[in-house]
Amino acid sequence: MPRRINRTLKRSQFVAAARRIIRRRGLAAATLRRVAAEANCTTGSLTHYFSNREALLIAALRDSHGAAAARMASAAANAREGLPRLEAIVLEALPLDGDRMEEWKTRLAFWGALGGSEALRRENARRFAQWNEFLRRHLAALVPDRETLRREVILLAALVDGLAMRLVTECRTPEQIRAATPEIAAAVRLHLRALRHRYA
Repeated sequence: MPRRINRTLKRSQFVAAARRIIRRRGLAAATLRRVAAEANCTTGSLTHYFSNREALLIAALRDSHGAAAARMASAAANAREGLPRLEAIVLEALPLDGDRMEEWKTRLAFWGALGGSEALRRENARRFAQWNEFLRRHLAALVPDRETLRREVILLAALVDGLAMRLVTECRTPEQIRAATPEIAAAVRLHLRALRHRYA
């Protein structure tokens, strides 16, 4: 009797293989042939689950964002309301350990490819919208009106992106990440305290 294949598991293995290649060698290196080899499968097996390279890359982008979203939701659930919760969310969003550093490298590789793929651009826009809505929900109790809230979401998202870019470009070892963490955390707290004072 032929062995039954768990399609969800198989898809996740291909996505994980794609993410590994993107982290190590960049987005351009994530060809169907290389991803199949990384997953110890044939290209034909891979195309049974993903019709083309773009479909595989979109799945990898969703997987990366999904992992980050789950971690930040957990950080929010385990922190006190108000500024402590916002601080926990922002710090969880930043590449302050090896796994999150690799995740950010993957994300930046996708950002560099957005101009060449409308499908990737749309997918990335959906993820940005989800992230902005997540921040909006947690900022809403501190910011008085809708237009001001919109601006504060933009500022906080930009702070995360800027600090993440600095960490990715400056930190190449776990020791460097640990050394940079206190300064990064202090910058986050300074921004959040200033936000609270603006609307106190």
